[in-house]
Amino acid sequence: ESHVSFLASPLLEGRMNGEQGLEIAGNYIASQAKLIGLKPANGSSFFQPYTILKKVTDPEKSVIQVISNNTDTVINSPSFINLIPTGPADFTLDGEVIFAGYGIKSDKYGYNDFENIKPEGKILLIMNRAPMKEDGKTCQFDEPAWSSDMNFQTKISTLVLTKAKAILIVCDPKSGFNSFEESNPGIAGYLNSQTSLKGDKERMPNPFMASMPKVLFIHRDLADEILKGSGHTLVKLQDEIDKSLKSRSFNIENKKLRINSITTNKEVTLSNIAGYVEGSDPVLKNEVVVFSGHYDHIGGKGSKVHPGADDDASGCAALLEMAEAFQSLKKKPARTILFLWVSGEEIGLYGSESYTRAPLFPLENTVADLNMDMIGRVKEVADSTDQTPMSGTNTVFVITGNQSSELVSIANEIDKKSEIDFDYSLSGRENPLQLFSRSDHFNFVEKDIPVLFFTTGLHSDYHTTGDVVEKLDFQKMELITRTMYAIGLEIANMKNRPVVDNPYSTWGKKNK
Repeated sequence: ESHVSFLASPLLEGRMNGEQGLEIAGNYIASQAKLIGLKPANGSSFFQPYTILKKVTDPEKSVIQVISNNTDTVINSPSFINLIPTGPADFTLDGEVIFAGYGIKSDKYGYNDFENIKPEGKILLIMNRAPMKEDGKTCQFDEPAWSSDMNFQTKISTLVLTKAKAILIVCDPKSGFNSFEESNPGIAGYLNSQTSLKGDKERMPNPFMASMPKVLFIHRDLADEILKGSGHTLVKLQDEIDKSLKSRSFNIENKKLRINSITTNKEVTLSNIAGYVEGSDPVLKNEVVVFSGHYDHIGGKGSKVHPGADDDASGCAALLEMAEAFQSLKKKPARTILFLWVSGEEIGLYGSESYTRAPLFPLENTVADLNMDMIGRVKEVADSTDQTPMSGTNTVFVITGNQSSELVSIANEIDKKSEIDFDYSLSGRENPLQLFSRSDHFNFVEKDIPVLFFTTGLHSDYHTTGDVVEKLDFQKMELITRTMYAIGLEIANMKNRPVVDNPYSTWGKKNK
């Protein structure tokens, strides 16, 4: 609990990759590994640095111009975030602007923001969410999706059909937010940059996206500047729409907008943290059992910091406790045990990918990876949808691609002796949630190393400010950690390593 409490504390500001909070978390984990007595895996260091390339919008060269009556130009700071194309991109667009309310067409409620305008080839300014009640929290349309500040996802298909040149989305005044960065800092952080491992080929733009209108999140200041002189304000427009449930869309006369977006690349150094307990057998100690988990999270700002107590401070704490348990054994396991805390998981599994590209122990000598990501929660009332599968008090999801039937058998034998029960229902390549490929074990899978991935599930607080220490079940965490320890110990002491009878490299080839 003390480990999780520190890693999820406000001091670390959500442990975003490239930020100081993640660096503090890394130093904490490395210092704990040293206190436990682990050996540093990268020579004399617990840190394994790697470099990512981060593509961002260049604040020096990118400008937004609001042009009034063809002469009066106001240049605003480029406070915008690209949704389509996703992430920073180079482009220039200009055009006349239309205020289009909430950007909603709903036959069910007899509401249509597009009925009195001709949006084709124009730039649409719309508010996020939908007509709200006076409290600003309850939507007047009886559908949960409309009241969410993520409801732009629901609007996209309708907006694309308008054939507008671009759509500018601004937080509605009743939301209390001035920008998407305030309302959704985690997603904004993801959209604000495009990342890749150094040395990778740059991703080519999606040609389908090129034919779609640009969709941008803009700051309230820019929306107010666009509406200046029109006789309307965003506050009054929202109030009128919400009271009448009638569209107030209109062409903003004698006003044009020009956006020039230019990107730049910068290098960012991140680190994995790796320590090990050396095996006791003179031959088998050259083989390695890996325990892994990620210590990064999605960050945040102000009151919208995402603590990431479950995701994955819970796994980081479990790794430290298991490391101490293995280190305390009078006779160490036959094989070496590597404890690997990776970064870069939230932005593309980069830490584990960098490890498998430049392993600290040979991959051919790596026997298995036991990965843990979010192991601290129990199913609650809100966790009842297909998108939020959760395990009960004495259950944990174990996700596998059945690369090694022997590894699964070992786990099942230990499960019989444990108070925790294994649920394999989220396993495999065909599960709609695709959890098998969404955490760090998958980079080991691609190297034909068998894996078991442990998680208590995707609760409704996933990637929100509600992922806090107070909601963790530490007794359940202890059961899972003890069980994973027992599996690792069994594998480390086996005479022969588990046979990989269904390696990833053969998948898709067996039926050809």
